[in-house]
Amino acid sequence: MSSQHAWEATFGADDLGRPVPPAFHRLVMLDVTRSPGRTDVRRMEVALRRQEKRFRHGPDGLLMLVGWGPGYFARHTDTDAPISRPVALARGERAVMEDIDVCIHLAADDEDRLDAVVAALLGEGPTALGDPLRLREIRTGFARAGLPARIVGGHIPRDSPLLLGFHSGLRRNQATEAEITIEHGPLAGGTTMHVSRLALDLNAWYRLGAEGRAALMYAPTISPSCAATLAEDAPSDFERLPDTARAHGVVGHAQAAARARLDGRPRLNRRDFATIDGGIPGTHFVSLQRDLEDFNATRAVMNAADARHHHASIGLRRNNGINQFMEVLSRATFAVPVRAQRAYPGLPGV
Repeated sequence: MSSQHAWEATFGADDLGRPVPPAFHRLVMLDVTRSPGRTDVRRMEVALRRQEKRFRHGPDGLLMLVGWGPGYFARHTDTDAPISRPVALARGERAVMEDIDVCIHLAADDEDRLDAVVAALLGEGPTALGDPLRLREIRTGFARAGLPARIVGGHIPRDSPLLLGFHSGLRRNQATEAEITIEHGPLAGGTTMHVSRLALDLNAWYRLGAEGRAALMYAPTISPSCAATLAEDAPSDFERLPDTARAHGVVGHAQAAARARLDGRPRLNRRDFATIDGGIPGTHFVSLQRDLEDFNATRAVMNAADARHHHASIGLRRNNGINQFMEVLSRATFAVPVRAQRAYPGLPGV
């Protein structure tokens, strides 16, 4: 297949028909220590293909995607970076804007298999990634019903796939893979990727009670029982946000974010997963989109900064979606070329 981001045809579904993404994830962040050449391109491609030959494409085998940061293009190619650098997207945000050359997103249902793949890629010998790639860090996590409750515990519902207790991947609440595929230019057939690290205040979140959590995650008109059985796109009623904000003194996360849609369609395809890296409960928010402006616009609208004008109880963070319960620790951006160009794209003369 030509598109690295073509994963979803391999996903299963739960009893309500909601897509079931891979259970375990790794983000392998790498730096390029010198300008690579043809031999390096071949070595990287051989290393990646070796793992793909070992395991079938899918959660029951291995899913892989390689993205390249804007700094890589600036330092090691003669072409302009096809993606922009990350920027702060909320008032008062203190996130680190990271300059990372390479991000390899690996996912599978078997965590031991996933760690074995990482070990092979980062090992020694001609079939490892090797020089000039140097490991910066490995980010880990999970996204499957039951895993957050088992791994983190606390008040997380037993069947929740994520830390905040709700299903994220409802049918039709994501852009399709076709909609995020770039049609023209140097990234034609590929896409763009934004990777954020979010810290979550689970103690404050679960002190709210079920009704408060459903209202803040979706909309004040959504009950906990409705939220628990949502399979289709959440009925966020975003067109009536000013009216519901005035009536309830609350704005829902989905309600605010839905205002960024174009012709009623979401602009992002989310591949996010829960984490306890560093002992901090949080989310590695991986978003794919045709243009990074799609992410920036959606994130800016999610802030619902205008909602505080509708009710005195609503602030920039207070009673305003999940803003009060999350902190963005870092941001990074990547270009995701087609599979044939995933090893050191844009090199002069290669």
